Amino acid sequence: MKIILAPLRGITTVHYRQAFTHHFGGIDAAMAPFVSTVNSERINPKLLKDLLPENNPELPLIPQLIGNNAADFVRMSKPLYELGFDEINLNMGCPHKPIRKKKRGSGLLPHPEFMDQFLKTICTESPCKISVKVRLGISSPQDLFNLIPILNKHPLTEVTIHPRTAEQMYKGSVDIDAFDTAYQKIKHPVCYNGDLNDLPFLTLLKNRFPKLDRFMLGRGLLANPFLAEEIQSNTFIDSTTAISRITTFHNELLERYESVLYGDQPVLGKMKEFWTHAALHLSNGRKLFKKIKKTTRISTYRAIIKEQLAESEWIHSNSKPAPQ
Repeated sequence: MKIILAPLRGITTVHYRQAFTHHFGGIDAAMAPFVSTVNSERINPKLLKDLLPENNPELPLIPQLIGNNAADFVRMSKPLYELGFDEINLNMGCPHKPIRKKKRGSGLLPHPEFMDQFLKTICTESPCKISVKVRLGISSPQDLFNLIPILNKHPLTEVTIHPRTAEQMYKGSVDIDAFDTAYQKIKHPVCYNGDLNDLPFLTLLKNRFPKLDRFMLGRGLLANPFLAEEIQSNTFIDSTTAISRITTFHNELLERYESVLYGDQPVLGKMKEFWTHAALHLSNGRKLFKKIKKTTRISTYRAIIKEQLAESEWIHSNSKPAPQ
């Protein structure tokens, strides 16, 4: 079984990935948040800073590009290849309306003829192997079903499917029946992504798709960073150990953001976003989030987190709604 950390823009940055690998296991690789292709002969090194091998020494990384110009994609793939990457993922799944309206991300899904030429160009001219990450479509799985013959024509290394439409964003249920239809038709290796929050759901997938052995964890792993370990070992961590490890992980992540961001507000913005996920499995998660929500000073924030974690227990149920 292969488990991959999903790309969540602004969250699974190099700083998060480095801290994560120091405290948790079970992940075989990470897909980096997307980088936009640019129409330029010279690629600004800042665009690739998050991907530099020296910044990612402990976890194999797959870069992801988003764009709708094949020549730009190929041009950008060359410095990535020179950095040592042999695979690039094409983002065909980003659901955000401003992106899809520009025919990028999931906005590429309803255009099979365009994608035929696009994939032909990047698969032929890029020095890297190509994988893709898709959704079911804009509003209907038919977009993906229509695209599958095109995907099957080209030498892709993997197709990662998040079985929601773009219009769903991250709301509602994943469509396992639509995933099943796509899975049966796609000739390439398929990776499942979406609502992988606990062992029972993984068991459901494995029972229905016995040969499916690639899984991408996103928000479920942000909420429960032990999830990959639990999947690999089929056991749960005890509460005392969980709180201790969450505490040390949090402290390292906070220090990393303090070292690269200037001022309390940018750092607190990152940490509050962190707790929108990480508080879900804490017995006092709502209370913790409510206390830090309006905090403006890191010193105050540190005191609240220390106090709340000392009082908390780790719970394995993920049925609680996100803190507000």
